Amino acid sequence: MLSVSQPGAGYRRYDAHFAAAEATANQYAGLARGKSPSHALAAFKRAAPHLGINSRIVHLLDLLFAWTKPQDWEERRQPIVWPKNETLAEAMGIEIRQLQNLMKQAVALRLISHVDSPNGHRGGVRESDGHIRWAYGIDLRPIGTRMAEFAKAAEEGLAERRLRDDLRRRLTIARKSIAQLAQTAIDNGFGGCDWLAEVETARMAAEHVQGSRELGRLSVVVEQIELRKRKVHVAFAAAMALSDEAQQQPASVDMSVDNAPTDEADCMDYTTTTNLQTAKAEIRIGLAGKSSGGELSESETKPSTRVEEDMDKYGIGIDFIAKACKEITWQLDYGQRTWAEVFAIAEDLAACNFINANTWGEACRIMGRRGAAAAMIAIAHKEFLGLVKSPGGYLRGMTKRAMIGELHLGRTYHGIKEGSSVQ
Repeated sequence: MLSVSQPGAGYRRYDAHFAAAEATANQYAGLARGKSPSHALAAFKRAAPHLGINSRIVHLLDLLFAWTKPQDWEERRQPIVWPKNETLAEAMGIEIRQLQNLMKQAVALRLISHVDSPNGHRGGVRESDGHIRWAYGIDLRPIGTRMAEFAKAAEEGLAERRLRDDLRRRLTIARKSIAQLAQTAIDNGFGGCDWLAEVETARMAAEHVQGSRELGRLSVVVEQIELRKRKVHVAFAAAMALSDEAQQQPASVDMSVDNAPTDEADCMDYTTTTNLQTAKAEIRIGLAGKSSGGELSESETKPSTRVEEDMDKYGIGIDFIAKACKEITWQLDYGQRTWAEVFAIAEDLAACNFINANTWGEACRIMGRRGAAAAMIAIAHKEFLGLVKSPGGYLRGMTKRAMIGELHLGRTYHGIKEGSSVQ
């Protein structure tokens, strides 16, 4: 029985990986009409991160494509290149052995194949018109064969990345909301919940999935933390209600104490009282409904500003906002669709974007509570798409436009909806 333990000097071992790469190369039938080698390379480079192909192999393919010409990719032609290993290794800044290992990986991934000469050397000759007369070397046809596959992988990978980014954004919002509610509750001495334990649970959950690319695992954690956020929100609202009832009891006598230095004429007197109104007067962002007056009254659901009149004119209601910005208002699918809930979402978004209370309060005063909520959600939607870098500055700009009657949220939302239907 004959056997060959080594293929011999200058000859390549023919194994399963080599056979698969060669079969992929032989399926090549030319690039699609209107496509060039640069399109094929771009499709591969976009798909590489989603297929787990490391950057060095991408760099190697990028270099190899530099030796091809457009006519090499025509139907019934072979895009073969024949640079020396020394040349490639020097260009990549690596050793020959490292380059050879990268070549083997590229073959195993069905990205390149090899056309070997009888003596194992690379080489080739081109005609006067640039077409290859004969060539032995590295065959790039697998890239052309898999061009549609790469395009699909890149598209699916991008959609997965967007979903992953959305889940991480939701996790951040839920975690920060729990922390803000807990801090406010502790500052005000509220009971009814182990506030610190809730903050620690949210922190540990976020750390558990930090850097994770598993959508299923990330989704489960996000849903759990969002559920805890809603429970904390309910506990906070109950504690706030008890505090409000206690404050409605007859107030004790206020005693005015002059705390000003004797040599300071224009100092304000401070009032000492047992009926304190400290933190709640300043907490505005992140307290759904309660922070700015609880449920919206019947009068507040009617247009009170030009911005809200414009919204009603264009039919910008709760359902319209929920559909146009569904990646921002997903919470409405799990609760009651009321303006109070929309306003609570907007306040959470303002808090997570570090918009200060004065900016948010001015927006509510100028646009109305419904108008400010709709504006904040529209800003968050644009920030999610990468169109807004400074949500706070954008909100201040919208408030200024509202003051002079130049803010038209109706048109804004119809534009958002049309854009989402195109995508």
